[in-house]
Amino acid sequence: MLGLEGLFAEDGEQFESALHQSKPGLPQPPSKRAKCGLCGISNQGATCYLNSLLQTLFFTTEFRDALFSLGEEELGSLAKRSSGEKVRVIPLHLQKLFARLLMSDRQSVSTIELTDSFGWTNNEELQQHDVQELNRILFSAIEDSLVGTSGKHLIKQLYHGAIVNQIVCSVCGKISEREEDFLDLSISVSGTESLEAGLRSYYCETETMEGKNQYRCENCNKLVDAKKGAKLRSLPQILTFSLLRFSFDLIKMDRYKETGKFVFPTQLDMSPYEEKSEGADLYELFSVVVHKGGAHGGHYTAYLRDVDNLGVWSAPEEGSISVLGSPESGQLDVIECDSPIELVQTILSQAPDKCLSVDKLGGEITKKTGVSWNKRFRKQYGPITKFIAKYDDKFFFDPSSNSISLKQYTSSSVMSSQRKETDIPKATNLEGDNPKKSRPPSPPPPSGYCWFHFNDSHVHPVREQELQSTYSGKSSAYMLFYRRIVNQSYNASSVSAVPASLVMDVMKENEDLQKQREAYEIELNKINLRIHFSAWFTEGNGALQPQDPQSNYLPLELDRRQSLADLLIAVMEIGGELVPENFVIHTMKELPSGYHLYSKLTGSDDVTIQSLGVGDEASLFVWDGKTVDGVTVAVGEETEPILLNINPPEGDSLIRGFPKNMLLSDVLDIACAEYLLYPNSVSMQRLVGKGEQKLLAFTSEEMSKSITELKLTNGSELFLVQESEQITRPTNVPVNVKFTVSIENRCQGGDGPKGSIQLQALPTDSVSLLKALAVSKFRLPEIQDGGRLRVEHETLGLKSPLCDELTLLEAGISKDSKLVLEPGQAPKSNQITVNITTDGSELGLTDTVEMLVNRNQTVGDCLTCVLNRLRVEDPSWHLRKTNWCGEAADILNDMESTLEHSLVRDGDLLILEKGRLPPKGFICPEIWLFPILDNVQQSNKTGFLSWLSTGIQNLWNTSSGKVTPENRKGALHIGEVQVSLDSTLDDLKQQVMTLPTIAELGVPMVEFLRVRVIEDGPLTTVLKGPSQTLRKLRLQSCRKLGVQVLPQEEDLTANHIVLEIRQRIPETKTYAAGQEVVWNVSQGATAHSLKQTIADILLIPVEHILVAKHFPKKYEWLIIKEHQKKSPGKGGRKKTPQKSNLRQPPYHIQDGDVIGAKNLQFDPLQPEDFCTEEDERGQEELQRIAEDKKKEREDKKNRKTGDFDFSEKKKRPEATLSIKVDDFT
Repeated sequence: MLGLEGLFAEDGEQFESALHQSKPGLPQPPSKRAKCGLCGISNQGATCYLNSLLQTLFFTTEFRDALFSLGEEELGSLAKRSSGEKVRVIPLHLQKLFARLLMSDRQSVSTIELTDSFGWTNNEELQQHDVQELNRILFSAIEDSLVGTSGKHLIKQLYHGAIVNQIVCSVCGKISEREEDFLDLSISVSGTESLEAGLRSYYCETETMEGKNQYRCENCNKLVDAKKGAKLRSLPQILTFSLLRFSFDLIKMDRYKETGKFVFPTQLDMSPYEEKSEGADLYELFSVVVHKGGAHGGHYTAYLRDVDNLGVWSAPEEGSISVLGSPESGQLDVIECDSPIELVQTILSQAPDKCLSVDKLGGEITKKTGVSWNKRFRKQYGPITKFIAKYDDKFFFDPSSNSISLKQYTSSSVMSSQRKETDIPKATNLEGDNPKKSRPPSPPPPSGYCWFHFNDSHVHPVREQELQSTYSGKSSAYMLFYRRIVNQSYNASSVSAVPASLVMDVMKENEDLQKQREAYEIELNKINLRIHFSAWFTEGNGALQPQDPQSNYLPLELDRRQSLADLLIAVMEIGGELVPENFVIHTMKELPSGYHLYSKLTGSDDVTIQSLGVGDEASLFVWDGKTVDGVTVAVGEETEPILLNINPPEGDSLIRGFPKNMLLSDVLDIACAEYLLYPNSVSMQRLVGKGEQKLLAFTSEEMSKSITELKLTNGSELFLVQESEQITRPTNVPVNVKFTVSIENRCQGGDGPKGSIQLQALPTDSVSLLKALAVSKFRLPEIQDGGRLRVEHETLGLKSPLCDELTLLEAGISKDSKLVLEPGQAPKSNQITVNITTDGSELGLTDTVEMLVNRNQTVGDCLTCVLNRLRVEDPSWHLRKTNWCGEAADILNDMESTLEHSLVRDGDLLILEKGRLPPKGFICPEIWLFPILDNVQQSNKTGFLSWLSTGIQNLWNTSSGKVTPENRKGALHIGEVQVSLDSTLDDLKQQVMTLPTIAELGVPMVEFLRVRVIEDGPLTTVLKGPSQTLRKLRLQSCRKLGVQVLPQEEDLTANHIVLEIRQRIPETKTYAAGQEVVWNVSQGATAHSLKQTIADILLIPVEHILVAKHFPKKYEWLIIKEHQKKSPGKGGRKKTPQKSNLRQPPYHIQDGDVIGAKNLQFDPLQPEDFCTEEDERGQEELQRIAEDKKKEREDKKNRKTGDFDFSEKKKRPEATLSIKVDDFT
């Protein structure tokens, strides 16, 4: 039920049982009524809508008094219902509920009996419904239940009114009218700014019926013009408004909620909307039912005016705060806090380690009080983090972990009733010297005008101004209830109006509740202690051990509110001679290694047991504070023993506790002393890995760490291994039992059996012995390089070759293992096998190459061996590791590091990549020379620039440089440069100019060079800003750069975008050669600015040009249009239109983009079609791939078997709301 209720719980709504903690096995009585004197209603799961309406009816004095006036002679008796007599159960249970709301000493009452009387037996309380719908159905049920009683007209007299719809003929003046009865008036929120405006549009304005909508007048006997309108003929004493906030979107075919502002007054004059009025007809607001959430779910609460002064109103910012107590504190029901300081202290004191994160603290405040911090305290005290920072003498805020912890605090349950105000400041003094917030509080509202907020079980006072927060937004008014102002006063309603039988019943309930609370408080504060005496214990195995495990303590029952002096007296009484003369008491816990002592119980004689942290079932140790059985005993958390299992080379294991702050080297010394071993000849090891575990020795650095730092826990297993036994091996394998392995022959020759053979061996047999047996069985005369064995895994395939020196146990060979005998050299004990592959076809390597290398070899030596093996003379290569699925991972950039230190393991796959690794902090990108577009090359070719352009063209015509297929046609690889990341862009260009190809061109200055990033082939980002460092330009991982030699100087800034413009050839699907355009966006990257720039280049009138951006990966063109969007207004100003930015979605215009342009004067047909034949083929290919994937998903779906139904689930129909009533006619 908690989960279902949580679907609708928002901002403080919590399921009742979640809030009421109780001692295990001890049922907790209901909480007391809040200090405001008003009672809430418990939520059964999703009955917040019902609770809000019932509270409104309860605070409707006329309804409540009329209901109480009906006696048993008219309604019947619930006791007689079992005899078959018809009983009006709904009014009777409403009476019972109202009596409890009025007099029961509870925080909230239940509606289970009432909903049962509705006939709700199929979990209807877990279905949320509309409160407006419930209002009509409930009133109808009450009317049907009161038929034949003096209250049969109750609903009609209080809530029913009449509307008259009139049509007035404009020719003869005849008035045709139709009267309708109403229970509530529906007002549309959409397009209406206030309640008065809605009433005017409904009941003051008229509609003219003319034209095709003319009215046929019976008097004139023809179609005539007429006026149509409505008026309120009669108004009820309680006027109800239903605000139509839910609408239906016919485009999205979904419901939505209107959250616009809708103002309503606290006093309303209805005379302008009545048919006949004799002066003002005034109504006062007394209930606002609020819906928080959306169209498909939410939460209902109610703001109610206490007309009868039933409650005690206090300023929300100054009132006491009720917090539900925890059973550990021994506090019954609630803790009343005088200020937010004490509220936070109370919550933190109940948290583990007295520390909570800011988010969890905010959640606990909402959970414990029913109101969030922002809603109740933020206006006066600010955000919770500022509040905590201000009172740093009481709280500690850790910004790194965003957590708040408690410094010093005395629980509310143990504070004396004479607590001084200065100990914990009152809420009104919390702001101290802040002049802005030290103004006097607002005066309380007058009698009968106090407002309260009812949120299911929680009730708290609010100011009338808070109603303004329900005008709009997510949490907005949904129903309004007004009462007609009359001379008669209803402020005298009290318990005297309640039937005497109900008063007796509720008083009896209160007496029973008080007895339950008293008994609960006694049981809640009762603790059972275990008193241990030092005479019954000895010290052994690093902890205290009882002499008799079955009987090592005496039970003691106390009240946690008793003092330390009471505890000492009780201990002496039950212990007698077992208590030392000068004794102390320590808290004690039983651990896997034995018992350990923690904190000492000290303090003044009147300090309570609870404040010392002693809880139920706690163990206390009575001793002299020094020794136990003549042995000094360490106490405290830091010396808590950890039980370790130490296995020696021979003999039984050593199982004992070691202080968790002890160094591992000290543990080794103790273990060696136990087994008479020399520490220098022994290493301590532990099991590592999963599945096939191996022993790994602790390093010297780890030996100098404590048990806690090494994260050893109780039961951790350690091994003592002498130097002659340092080879790691799997454990828990019997070494004297033979097992069978399968070996496959993959060597040519031999006249023995083909295929596989079965051999038996011991775990202690060597791999070389097993290989010799296999060679003998297969009758192989000679194997190349001596041959080797390797394991063939079912899923991983062939593993690395096995070292002949290992035993089968150490090699991980066990029963049913499958081995392969193949030609090749077996690795030695100091060698590992690595597999080498390349990232391209430059070396012609189609498969991986397997190599044996020394595990202590450096990365540089390994790289040299790889290059020699592959016969590569160029040293500009490097190695890269791979991850578990074979993808490129970390680069092995430390050439002096060993393979073992670089975490290269046996069987790892390494990638050989082109490029020499630069030093740390440097990059070494490849430089590719790209041509510039034709229109720029052909412009301004005079003098020096003409010679430069000619030289570049000749270079392309005669160069034999490398051309890469992934780059543009004609791109030439001209070398590499090594440059620091802290160098500037100008420094990079200077280095590029030193390359032979660029030097031969005679480029005069760096301003004639443009450097661009190469991404997936095409040129993209232009590097701008000559003084910008390469680090700021984000070139850390750059591997390729493109260079263009310009015929003129260039100094681009961040406001320049380099684009390629292609003009569409009319009536074709092709484009002219691209032209380069540098677009200046300093005045805004708008569509109009781009069109104007392109129009000037292509000499096309801007009004006849249409442009689009090409997305090559999607083979699509996106037409660029000017989209106007509104910017949010501030300070009440109107929203102003804001031009779109083409750098932002959906266009993302950037360097290197291709922009297509159409001249609509010559290409008017299909103006929005920019696609080429290549684009169409690409789109067809993408569609084919998508269809293949879709078909593959459907095939997988169809292949699924079992009892699961993968068809689309039908939506559950909405549950209807109904209330069953017997027939009393």
